[in-house]
Amino acid sequence: MSDEESPQTTFVGLRELTEVDIEQLSDEVLQLVRKFLSEKIPQHNIDQYDIIIDIDNSKEDLSIDIDINLDLPPRFDLDEEKIIQETMDKTFIELEKILKENFSS
Repeated sequence: MSDEESPQTTFVGLRELTEVDIEQLSDEVLQLVRKFLSEKIPQHNIDQYDIIIDIDNSKEDLSIDIDINLDLPPRFDLDEEKIIQETMDKTFIELEKILKENFSS
């Protein structure tokens, strides 16, 4: 079982986000994480996984924290930490593009 927490990432230069924007952003982050996880491991091969997304827009900057808990069957000799880190890296790259395209000030 793996419990990997991302470093908190802060984005600057964004317009003020509404509750609807935050919900949309949260959904997009979830879809990105699922997409990149499924590229590494077919969903039917994962015993259990949890994705926790924390978006803090209370200050001038937007902070996004993603926490992935991944439990692969022992029969797979895969590095869960590496899979999680690669998923996080790809997610934040795509997230930055989405923020610049849709939420820049």
